[in-house]
Order: sequence, then structure tokens, then C-alpha cells
Amino acid sequence: MRNDSPASSVSRGDPLGPDVVSPAIHVRLAEAADADAIVRLELEVQEWHVAGRPDLFKPEGSDTAAEIITRIATPGQFYWIATLGDAVAGYAYARVFEEPESRWRRSSRMLVLDQMGVAERYRRLGVGRRLWNEVREVAVAERVERVVLNVWSFNTTARQFYERIGFASFHERMALELEPGGGNATR
Repeated sequence: MRNDSPASSVSRGDPLGPDVVSPAIHVRLAEAADADAIVRLELEVQEWHVAGRPDLFKPEGSDTAAEIITRIATPGQFYWIATLGDAVAGYAYARVFEEPESRWRRSSRMLVLDQMGVAERYRRLGVGRRLWNEVREVAVAERVERVVLNVWSFNTTARQFYERIGFASFHERMALELEPGGGNATR
């Protein structure tokens, strides 16, 4: 993820813009040997989360390589990595989820896009879009009804990206922050 080789002839200032992907970007299903690179990418993404909500996110929080390897080998769970040359530029992790019918909700089969991250130096080059294209192909092949994801309110860049590729909010979670010890609301 933090490889230092040049991305390609496409640069941040390229007139292609964020919706056109570079042909130099290659995305494939991850293998066990990719686990350490995925951990490095997760750590970089975690830094962004810690900066946005240090009250919630821990520095250095990530999955272990062993956890990633187990998921890679588990049916219905998918990791992808995106590369530019020899550099790992991004990754995604999604899993099929079957929500059973209840008295309140219909059953649903969905693909949960649990994680997606692009190394900062490769953002706005089309890496995220190329990863999304692969996620979408698996969603269609798995015959899910929808792809769902969570995105933090402070992460406006990710929110804008997901909206550009067609995601729309359908469920929101709100919070009221309390003073330590459960006292009055701080806002």
C-alpha cells in the first residue's frame, strides 16, 4: 500500500478527473501473501479515522494478517487489492450477508462493503472506482439485492466518492454525546 513506485503517467492534476480510471491500475482478488500489504493499508485508513474522531478510534487499530488470511479463505468473503505497477495502491473487503425475515423486516441478501481504502498518494487516480467495479461484479455474481456500507459523517471525501458511484443514504445512525459519567448533553 505504501510502495514508492510511480503510479503511472496519470497524476493528481490529470484532466481525466476522478471518474476515469488509469489503465495501469490492476485489481485482483487478494491472496494470503497480500495480507501484510492489506494491514499496512488498513493502518493508513485508521490514521484518517483517528484524526476525524480520536474519541472513538484507536491509533494502530487494524485486523491482523492472520484474520485477513482466514477471511480470504472463507466462502462468501472477498478481499481485493489494487496495484499500480508493483505498488499496492488500495484494497476492499466485502462479505455476503443474509438477513433473515423477522416480524418487522423482509429477508434480504446483501453484500456488505465492510472496508475500502486507497493509499493517500494514489487517491483521485481512479483506484477506488476500479475497486468498486470489481466489488460490483461480485455483487452481481452473488445475486445480492444490494450493496451496503457504513461511512463516518466526518469522512466527506469518502461520502462524496460513494455518492458519485451511486450510493445513497437509506439508514442513518445518530448520537447525542454526553458528559463523562452520563451527565447533561455537551451540545
